[in-house]
Amino acid sequence: MSERRIYIDSSGAISILDEVVIDGHRSVSSRARVVTHIHSDHIVNLMPSIGSSYRLIGTHVTLSWLPVLGYPVMASSIYLSYGTRIKVGSVRLELVKSHHIPGTAQVLAELEDGYRVLYSSDFKKPGESTPLVEADTLIIDAVYGRPSYVRRFDDVIEDLLVDLVRQLLSESSVHIYGYYGKLNEVMELLRSRGVDAPFILPSKVYMMTKKAENLGHRVEDYILLGTREASEVMRNGWYVYLDHTTRAHSRASRSASSISSIILSGWEFEKPIKKLANRTWHVAFSDHSDFRGLIQYVASVKPRKVYVVRARSNGAEEFAAYVSENLGIKEVVVA
Repeated sequence: MSERRIYIDSSGAISILDEVVIDGHRSVSSRARVVTHIHSDHIVNLMPSIGSSYRLIGTHVTLSWLPVLGYPVMASSIYLSYGTRIKVGSVRLELVKSHHIPGTAQVLAELEDGYRVLYSSDFKKPGESTPLVEADTLIIDAVYGRPSYVRRFDDVIEDLLVDLVRQLLSESSVHIYGYYGKLNEVMELLRSRGVDAPFILPSKVYMMTKKAENLGHRVEDYILLGTREASEVMRNGWYVYLDHTTRAHSRASRSASSISSIILSGWEFEKPIKKLANRTWHVAFSDHSDFRGLIQYVASVKPRKVYVVRARSNGAEEFAAYVSENLGIKEVVVA
């Protein structure tokens, strides 16, 4: 396969055959851009793509959330369901489900000669809730690419989080802070485990939840912050408030001392839950596979060549060296 068929730039933009670009912007590519999900490192330079009239391709959830974050979605955009194939130039594209945040997709690109290129995007639980497909070339984001990035408690962290929320709700209201999309995952988790306290949501989280609900992601009993109904619920003192992680400390400092706060963090590998001061807990709830999951994913894809995306990886060189030495893949490139 010609090296010129795949190009990855310093921002993490992935170009295939100069016909489609994934999770980045390139002016030399065709007028199509795949958005795998709405996290900031995957919508890099999205406005230049929109300004250049690129056709955006993504899942229904992803494309419906972009306007909430301030990105207009053109009428020509393609809302693609998992498993549906379309052709962009000479590239056949398919979005494959990924367990990360709602709407996240792996991207499978098949070229005219049958050569298969797979981009992992972000994922966890490979082989369980993230389907595994084989490809000739794998492009991977090794977010936790160092061998030391291992969480031994990944299999039980959901149970531990739900148990903590239940315990804290028996004492006071609970504030949960995490990134957009992860909050929606947590809401669905809590509801699936029987936590029925009302959710109080600021406007962006509320609008994203409403959009997701229209696409089948139901959580029920969520209320917009600032409404009369929300004020009444908050006076009663039994609710779960969910907001973006950047507002964790500022809001916690203004909250009543009896309110419990949970900050969701993927960068914790020693303990699943750490108690901090002032009724605040760190919970190691990550939406990314740890090092073990990354290696399992690569081994299952069975690629002949691997690209490790430096812009979205930590320990990219260490990960590449490990894959080359331990999985027998001769061509491993950090790009």
